[in-house]
Amino acid sequence: MFTWLYDAHGNAAAILDEFCIRSVAGEPVAWVFGLSVFSLKGEHIGWFEDGIFFDVDNKILGFIPAAGGVHPDFPEPGAPPPVPPLPKRPHVPTLRARPVRQISSGWSPHGLADYFEGAAALPPAPFMPGASGGDRSAMNDIPR
Repeated sequence: MFTWLYDAHGNAAAILDEFCIRSVAGEPVAWVFGLSVFSLKGEHIGWFEDGIFFDVDNKILGFIPAAGGVHPDFPEPGAPPPVPPLPKRPHVPTLRARPVRQISSGWSPHGLADYFEGAAALPPAPFMPGASGGDRSAMNDIPR
């Protein structure tokens, strides 16, 4: 089972296929385990909570349609494109520790699709013991 992930403009920008994030072309680009998002290499690159994807700086990257009830200011999701072929998932690597989660501060400057597709090139965030859940109180910074 899969669901489309939408960016700050309401465009379908990635696919969530159980615990695998895929590009709009269907290629695996990241993993979701618990609240953490990991690159294909196993580096922590963000969070997924209440249907909302956050980058490593805890800024909003995108959302699944069900998250609209969580935050009514999200853009209306556009029509999803046709479902591409979904190739077999690669082997899940050893996952790295997650860093301390910063306080949320609006939308990420990264595009959702570009962020996941470039995740392998992102430097791993420094690990800090006692990682916390963060605060989404600043989500009112959503551009319109």
